[in-house]
Amino acid sequence: MTEKEFRQRVMSLHRLMYGMALRMGMPPDDAADAVQDTQLKLWRLRHGIPDDPDELRLYCLKAFRNSCISWFRRQHPEESADSLSDTPSPSASDAEYRDTRAAIERLIDSLPEGQRTAIRLSSFGGLDNNEIAATTGLSEANVRQLLSRGRRKLRERWRMISD
Repeated sequence: MTEKEFRQRVMSLHRLMYGMALRMGMPPDDAADAVQDTQLKLWRLRHGIPDDPDELRLYCLKAFRNSCISWFRRQHPEESADSLSDTPSPSASDAEYRDTRAAIERLIDSLPEGQRTAIRLSSFGGLDNNEIAATTGLSEANVRQLLSRGRRKLRERWRMISD
């Protein structure tokens, strides 16, 4: 793959990866760093990148997902929840939103790895079951099962917190 092809095919996914990282709860600076790190790794591996556009997209998203997982593993749950908003807001509804979002982040972080990853990719990454299956290497049935069980656990734990 030439530099021009790489720019057209891989670098064009920059916005998708960046948005996915933000929806997963990464701070903007860390999200940009994760995108750059992933693109650098993909450049080094450019000769093994698939030619098919759909496979290329999924390959890049899987590589990016792995970078995000590495970032989340390095963070403490309270640090990732605190970094959701860079500027404090005086509004009570904004404070409630941040508190709720932080509580949900902690609940998601408490899920088993597979459920946590599937929920983040689905809810924050905007991927459908097909794309999650391709990204994680799991079957679609397994992804549906992980999402179902993860959401059920989140509902149960949310009810315990909010009651």
